[in-house]
Formats: sequence, structure tokens, C-alpha cells
Amino acid sequence: MKPENNSKMVEVRIFVAGLLAAATALVVVWQNARLTVLWDLSYVLENASRIACGDVPYRDFPFPYAPLTFLMQALIIRLTGHVLWHHVAWAAISGGAATLLTWSIVRRITNSDSLSLLLSLPLIPLGIYSIFPHPFYDPDCCLCILAITWLFLRNDKSIPLGVLAVAPLFIKQNIGLPFLAAFILVAVLARRRRTLAGIAIGSGAALILVATIFGAANYVHWTIRFAAARRLPPLPRQLEPYLDPILWLWIAATLAGYLALRRSRLAGAIILSLPWMWTAWRFFAADDPLEPQINLLRTWPLVIVLALPLLRRPVVFILFAAIQGALLSQSIWGSTYGIWPLLLILIAFLFSEIGVDNAVLAFASLFVAVILLGGTRYLVLEERLKYAKIHEDWRPGLAALVAWTDRNIPRDDAILSLPGEDLFYFTTGRRPGVPVLMFDRTVNPYDAATIARFPAKWLIVKHRLQLNGGTPMDNEEDVLRLLSPRLIPAARLPNYDIYRVR
Repeated sequence: MKPENNSKMVEVRIFVAGLLAAATALVVVWQNARLTVLWDLSYVLENASRIACGDVPYRDFPFPYAPLTFLMQALIIRLTGHVLWHHVAWAAISGGAATLLTWSIVRRITNSDSLSLLLSLPLIPLGIYSIFPHPFYDPDCCLCILAITWLFLRNDKSIPLGVLAVAPLFIKQNIGLPFLAAFILVAVLARRRRTLAGIAIGSGAALILVATIFGAANYVHWTIRFAAARRLPPLPRQLEPYLDPILWLWIAATLAGYLALRRSRLAGAIILSLPWMWTAWRFFAADDPLEPQINLLRTWPLVIVLALPLLRRPVVFILFAAIQGALLSQSIWGSTYGIWPLLLILIAFLFSEIGVDNAVLAFASLFVAVILLGGTRYLVLEERLKYAKIHEDWRPGLAALVAWTDRNIPRDDAILSLPGEDLFYFTTGRRPGVPVLMFDRTVNPYDAATIARFPAKWLIVKHRLQLNGGTPMDNEEDVLRLLSPRLIPAARLPNYDIYRVR
């Protein structure tokens, strides 16, 4: 290829990659402009706000999550103030960067500009921050793993790579721990001594920091023992997606297509396309409104099963471990919103196994079109976010609450808010005076009697929640009953009652 042609090709690749990243970032901005998931956003930003005020997680208040996502959002608050769009910008930039990294990784795996573009297109609606658009730990962990994978595929054997490989463990435990274990095994088998030295340095530095800042015993108790006890689902729930008869028909058709490719590339590509042609037909013909979502998510167990023979490849083995760790939270149906790039990288490895020609590109085009169709519907109809009433405007009630508390409650007074789904401390900049800000059983370790003894001078009770299904607080009525002799009504606002606590 002539130098000028090579230069033009590089420019085209940069332009394509930039468009993919920009489109993903714009989707994240659009999502944030049209919806807010209070329960999850408030947990991240309320705790980040208290960290920015100087409270230390694990030591000063119970905290069952790894710290880095919260520390990053706390740093944004410390540097730029309590401004929501700064956190939106973080999510948008991170989403675009993840798509850019995925495109580069897929291109290196397949050595095909066409296929790398095709397999990156679904990340516009299914990027790490496209479905759930607020700062969160699963997408952040995926972004870090993508950066590590990108370096690994460039044959990086450096000490800094080993140090970086420790980071996912401190973003999301159930993803980072299997990832790190798999990464260490691969580094040992490949005799990557410098990378192993980096892992040892990174692990040692992390342990020193954890012990010094948080307390090692505190960290282990909250992030491992308590988190596993409250959030780890039973094994039968993890296996449910694999017990699907339609899934196994898809697997059979895919294996038949793979075998047929050896004799006829065209016939093999047609057989490979059968599950996706059926999915496209069912998208328009299904009576069940959930079927398009189910068919989209069936892609996960399908690819996971098909990728099993590829575990001999180091990157597949590492990403496979990370995906299985991610599914420990809420299985395939709930845990995949922030890790779609990892699935598309596995798909790229599957394509590299069968080879890329015109017939395979035609099949890839159909596959991507079907995923885009299902993914766009999944995004636009907010099917992952049905657990909240996300299109009601909750701002007037919160504004009234903030205005009343600014006028009537001294800033140093401790406030207990039940059940705690609002961005109250983030909005007001107050320092919390109670150890728990959200009373979900997965994050709250205290019984009703202990909560009633919190040193709160004020109580705020929210009546109608954005979260569907009523309050997730198991003992709210018991807390109110125990506090009732000490409560003096102070104000009744739209959707809130405020009491002074004697």
C-alpha cells in the first residue's frame, strides 16, 4: 500500500472511531436529560458527598462496595462543587472512551475494519453508560478492564500493567476479583515476570492504603463478608438463563452453521443466520412485550457457551472470568447493563475463529442489525429501568424540602431521612450526622432499635417513592413506632413529613 493511501486509511479509522465514541457519549447525555434513577444515583452521589466532606467509608460508616467509583465522584465534588452535570460529563466521557477502546480491541482481534465497525455499532445504544446513564461501579469497572485488555493485546508486559490489573478489584469486588485471579494465572503461565511484579507492587500498595485509611478488618468485613451475605444470589438463579430450550436451539443452529462453513461458506453463513432471522421476525410478530428483551439478552448465554472452547486464549479466559463475576450480582437479566463491550469482544474472537470473508460479513451485518434493533428498543423503552417511575418530575418536592430545611434546620444538626432515595446531602452540601443514608437491606446493617438510637435531631419521611414496589426498608414501621414518643411534627410538605426528634 502506498504511503499516501496508508495515511488516508489511518485518517478514516480515526474518524470512524471518533464518530462511534461521540455517538455513544451523546446517547449518555440524552439519557441523563430525559430520566433520573433516584435510588441508584443518590446512593453513589450521597455517599460521594459525605466522603468529600471528610467521612471515611468502612471506618466511619458501613459501606459494602469497593471505593474507587465513590472516591472518583467525591474528587469531582471537591474540585468542582455539588453540580450534577459534572457527573453526567464523567459518564458521557467514560462511555465514549469505552466504545473507542472496544473498537480498537476488536480491530486488533479481527484485523478487519469492516467487522470492527460492525461489532462496535451496538455500543451506541448498549455502551457502558447508555442503559444506566449515571456514575456507577459496573461501567467504571468495565472501562478499566477494557484499558487493561487493550494494553495486554499490544503485548504489554510492563510493571505498570500489573499495577493497573489490581484496580478493578477496588471498583467492583465481584468483577475485579475473578478478573485479577485469571490475570495472575495467565501471567504465571506466560512467564510475564514484570507484569507479576507489577501485580505484587499494586497489591502491596493497595493493602497498605486500605489498612492505613480504612482499616483492613473494616474493609474485609464490609466489602467481602457483609456484601456476600446480602447480595450474592443462589446458584439456581444463576443457572436459569442456561435452562432455556430456545437458547439450546440457537446453540445447535450455530454449531451446525460452524460445521457447514467448512464445506460451503455461503451455506454455513445462512445456517448461522437462522437464530437472528427468527429473532428479527419475533421482534415484530411477538405478542409478549417482553420477548424482544428476552431475545436480546439470550445473546449472553449463547456467546458464553460458544466461547468455552476459546478459553485456551488468554484474553478470552480473562474476560470470561470477569463476565462470570459480574453475573454474580443479578444474573444475566440484571447485571449486564454496563459490560456489553466484554460480550462484543468475545464475539470478535468467535469471528476470528471462523475467518472473515464476504459471506461471514453478510452474517455479521444481519447479527449486528438484529442486536441494534433489540438494543435500541431496550434503551428507548427503559426496559432495564422498570423498577423506578423515571418519568415523573420529583424535583419540585425535593426543592421544597431543601428550601424548608435551609430555613429551619441548622447545618450541623443530624437528619435521619427514611428511606433515603433523594439527593438531599448532595444538593444541600450538608455533612451527614447518621451512619446510613439509604435503608435498603443490601446496604443497611442496622435493626430498628439501633436506627431509632441514631443521634438525629430531625426526621424526614418520604411517602411516595420513585422506586416501584414500596419501600425496600424492612423495618421502617418499627423505626417510626420506636421514635413516635420522641417526635414533634415540624412541617408537612408535598410528599414529605418533617419531625423534630426530642
